[in-house]
Amino acid sequence: MAAPGIILVARGDDDPLVQASLDTVTRNLQSLRPDLQVALGLLKSSAPTVQEAAEQLVASGAEEIAMVPMDLASATDHSPVLSEARDNVNEQHPGLSIVISRPIGPAVELLNVLDAKLREELHRVNAVEVDSLVLACPDGGDVRGASLLARRTRQWSTHHKLPVQLAQNDVTGRATAQAIGALRAQGRRHIAVGSLFLTSGPVFRAHHQAAVRAGALAVTSPITEDPRVIELILARYAFAAMRLLDVDPHEE
Repeated sequence: MAAPGIILVARGDDDPLVQASLDTVTRNLQSLRPDLQVALGLLKSSAPTVQEAAEQLVASGAEEIAMVPMDLASATDHSPVLSEARDNVNEQHPGLSIVISRPIGPAVELLNVLDAKLREELHRVNAVEVDSLVLACPDGGDVRGASLLARRTRQWSTHHKLPVQLAQNDVTGRATAQAIGALRAQGRRHIAVGSLFLTSGPVFRAHHQAAVRAGALAVTSPITEDPRVIELILARYAFAAMRLLDVDPHEE
């Protein structure tokens, strides 16, 4: 039997920069694993929807599908909208086996990605001194994700021997500005910002603008193209695909 198809699931967003970032991730995954049937499915009103992605894979002959939420802030839970979409697909294709993996989440490997991007950005702006860091990400994660983000903040601080503030952002970017303000209140002046964002959408742009206005020395770009993102997606996929061997593959 062929390997299960994979649907990369992301928040719905009509922003063309978000779509371009997600298309890049999809292409990179397909390039690395040409043996897999890969589709992108967006939640809410954006196209392609999860249902459309499933139809694409079914039309290509897929009998099993693993859905991978591309959520960097959640560790265990996924959106109820995704469960509803999965159920709708099953109504249309009752013989199709579908499983939803854990989200990508704030995996510890992503700190290495931020380190690499931070070095590049500091070199680009010719910065020679950093005395504090901000770890910025989207808000809206689950309880376990929030706990892991707090842990990643401590780990990053220990690794660099610098104070690190966590900033979980909505579309206002206010959290990043507050984190930089808190560091300045401690007497820190050379502040760099690591952006734990998958795409360069509205939330990232608000965070980036807030960081620049607050005087950040350097702000990293999203982690879209880093190969370690693909490795994490494949790890979540592989673990979820094993569950398709269970008696009840639809159980979460």
